[in-house]
Amino acid sequence: MTDPNPEHSHAPHEHEPSSMPRWVPILIGAILVVMAALAVYTGMRSRDDDTILAHVRPRRQQGTNTPAPPGEPGAGASLVLHGASGENTPVANEAVRGQSRAVVTGGPGGVSSVVRIWARRGMVLNVLPDDTMVYVNELPIGQVKQFNTMDEAYEFATAGSYTVKLVAPNGAEKTFVVTASDDAQLDVARISEKM
Repeated sequence: MTDPNPEHSHAPHEHEPSSMPRWVPILIGAILVVMAALAVYTGMRSRDDDTILAHVRPRRQQGTNTPAPPGEPGAGASLVLHGASGENTPVANEAVRGQSRAVVTGGPGGVSSVVRIWARRGMVLNVLPDDTMVYVNELPIGQVKQFNTMDEAYEFATAGSYTVKLVAPNGAEKTFVVTASDDAQLDVARISEKM
């Protein structure tokens, strides 16, 4: 059967309005962009037990009452560069004579110890935590994790004695005197310590 009145057919007319206004897809797109930005922003934040959202903090923070040793690199630094010509390379002190031993000094104010070690060419550091800073003759050379295998041993530039100071993130310090000498029994001194 054909419709006797062709004007009332169900075919859309050119001027008939669409079922959705044009601004609705634009609004949906804007909302999706805002939601994606919020997801990225909250994804860069960590959750704490005390608060719903908190900024990411470093794993260890140095105590506020213990200032960082002079010359320590900024937060996150793990490598100390000594310059192309070696102008920041630690200079050897006069060689210490004697046997390997620990020297303990101090009194009512506190006790400190210095361990003396001899080696022919360098040292390997097996120290925890592995982000402990290493100073040789008061110059920062890096973190212990940079010198913890025989392939990564720290080699002394010349013969002589070197004061090696380890400074942990919690402020604890240990001091060693390593003497580089051709007649030493060890090729590489091994320093093992838990700070």
